[in-house]
Amino acid sequence: MSLNNTEEEKSHLQANTKDREDVTITNAQPEVTFTHADFNSNLQNLDDPVVVTLQLGDLLVKKVLLDPGSSADVLFYSTFQKMKLSDNMLQSTGGDLVGFSGERVPVLGSVWLQTTLGEQPLSKTNDIQYLVVDCFNPYNIILGRPFLNKFGAIVSTVHLCVKFPLQDHQVVTIHGDHKEARQCYNISMKFQNRSTKQVNNVGLNQNEHTLAELDPRADFLDRPKPSDDLQKVYFNNDANKFTYVGNSLNASELQAITTFLQEHADLFAWTPSDMPGIDPYIISHRLATNSSIRPVQQKKRKLGEEKKRASLEETQKLINAEFIKEIRFTTWLANVVMVRKQNGKWRMCVDFTDLNKACPKDSYPLPSIDSLVDNASGYATLSFMDAYSGYNQIMMHSSDQNKTAFITDLGNYCYKVMPFGLKNAGATY
Repeated sequence: MSLNNTEEEKSHLQANTKDREDVTITNAQPEVTFTHADFNSNLQNLDDPVVVTLQLGDLLVKKVLLDPGSSADVLFYSTFQKMKLSDNMLQSTGGDLVGFSGERVPVLGSVWLQTTLGEQPLSKTNDIQYLVVDCFNPYNIILGRPFLNKFGAIVSTVHLCVKFPLQDHQVVTIHGDHKEARQCYNISMKFQNRSTKQVNNVGLNQNEHTLAELDPRADFLDRPKPSDDLQKVYFNNDANKFTYVGNSLNASELQAITTFLQEHADLFAWTPSDMPGIDPYIISHRLATNSSIRPVQQKKRKLGEEKKRASLEETQKLINAEFIKEIRFTTWLANVVMVRKQNGKWRMCVDFTDLNKACPKDSYPLPSIDSLVDNASGYATLSFMDAYSGYNQIMMHSSDQNKTAFITDLGNYCYKVMPFGLKNAGATY
């Protein structure tokens, strides 16, 4: 989180610029350099932030971010309270802190605290003015340019460490706490706003479509996001065929998993044509419709021009994927419903309301999350498999395909594979 200063802080910084320049000229500082010896060989994620521990008065404060991009030293109110500091210590400051994307956070006030960087005897102490704000942040403190300049500290994100000189011209090196940095990152990911990103595939035949385009679950269910950084593993040196593994794996685990994945590259499906589906003799989805209920043929609903074009495109995708087939005579007939996706495109759904009313509920007990968690206990590694487009790999029973018929401007079609939206599809899946 990089923050800009308030108007008052700007004037304060400008007023002190001359003083800092004079200090630089009149007091010779030792040369600060970074070499290969400053690398910590145990660190795996060299893009991590530099997170250190400070001493504020008599208290040790962990999870302190050194951010040269911030023009203010920020103390979060939750940390202020944990330090048992009184609100009476806050001096009126006014104004807001402005983030790099323009968000504004009101400043509760400022407080001067004695701050020590390093451990005796290799430490330096100064009084630092902190701006106190009340908002969520995984860090306890963010130290910006005012702190770094006052301590003469230089941060190297490449080496994940900070160096600062002492009065006896010694140079102290403090390495960032890798574990604390990862914890802060994971916490921030949990609180991050969920967003849907559009995935653009390159080099696919125009008749082939990504599995994401053909799986409507993506728009109805919140997909979990990894709490760790990921890196790509490519298959057969093809830039369009890859999967992800976690960056937190050690070198031997990463090599073993990468080799295993590449040896079984033929098991991955990149387009619908790569999915042969499950043999119908093993399983297929049947519709146990109540014979006493008359089939319903819905009247065709009119769609606007934009929805009409989108429905034709979606229908053509399903045809090319061989998920549907044209049908001329049917007793059941449903309309399509166009739903706007978060990325602005349209998702085509079929209104199976009438058909679902005619089908009794399959009360097959779905697995409990508690039992799944219990079964995973005791293992060192847990691998998640997302059976994406799994519905489309289960065939509809041949005698029930015509019941899934729907009407479009291209004609009437029915599903050859089990579609999303049928009442008992979840139990079969």
